Amino acid sequence: MPIIQEVTEKKFLTEEEKTTLKDLQTKTESIVVELGEISLIKIQVENRYESAKSYLTEISNQEKEFTKTLFNKYGKFNLDPETGEIIKSN
Repeated sequence: MPIIQEVTEKKFLTEEEKTTLKDLQTKTESIVVELGEISLIKIQVENRYESAKSYLTEISNQEKEFTKTLFNKYGKFNLDPETGEIIKSN
């Protein structure tokens, strides 16, 4: 019995198809890099935001302590922040 071998012809993409494929691969790689950079920037912004919130809390606490100190020292009063003048309240 003879062995029958099927001969298959190799097929290749056209130059235009290869160019399109390479272009798509390049675009995909670029967008992956872009998304990675955006993710890093997002993390940095989130860290800055958390630091700013923490700093705001710190400033707010300092303001409360300062107000309490002034109240204990001067009693109830109004203050002109530009001149520092203390105006006693009744």
